[in-house]
Amino acid sequence: MNIKKICFFLFLILSPSLHCTEITSDEEYYNKGINLYKNAKFDEAFIVFFNLAQKGERDSQFNITNMFEGGVGTTQNFVEALKWCWLCALGGEKKCFKKIEKLITKIDEESLTNVSKEVEVFLEKMLYKKSDINYSLMLGFWYEKFSPEQNIEKAYMWYSVAVTGGLYKAMKNRNNAGEYLQPETLIDLQNKASKIYSEIKYFGNTKDE
Repeated sequence: MNIKKICFFLFLILSPSLHCTEITSDEEYYNKGINLYKNAKFDEAFIVFFNLAQKGERDSQFNITNMFEGGVGTTQNFVEALKWCWLCALGGEKKCFKKIEKLITKIDEESLTNVSKEVEVFLEKMLYKKSDINYSLMLGFWYEKFSPEQNIEKAYMWYSVAVTGGLYKAMKNRNNAGEYLQPETLIDLQNKASKIYSEIKYFGNTKDE
């Protein structure tokens, strides 16, 4: 039996099972989490929201912020709550902003430094994995406005990547950050931004493979 016949035979066997597989959308999955939460199945709801939060879904990030903060469906963890609260806020969710200062007061300096690095790693990973330039804008905001250790140079670099990728709303932020930097520093950061953008555009989702 030649290869074509074997493939056709396998297709006939497997096709019924393939058609039976239903793909659940993120919206449907989120609604499942809401229903689980309403029915007091908090541990199951947490798993749903956590999975979606890792994909960048803002409402789920807000939900697990609250669940980590209150110890609902998971062990109470102020560090994790702050991490997801920061990510939620960086995504533009105003409801997350109010919680940040409150959570920071509950965390020691070392934990604050460590979780800050986790936020940076998460954003960069998502930027390359999804080739989604919005994460570059979020990194710019992070280093300019959110990070406990403000870094204008990195903010300028990530804003530059965002503008190069077509997010022209980042242009004002980039130019404002550039006002604080020396010419030689600007040139260096512009070269780095160009290299990063090329990596994202051409090798983004294969970078970690």
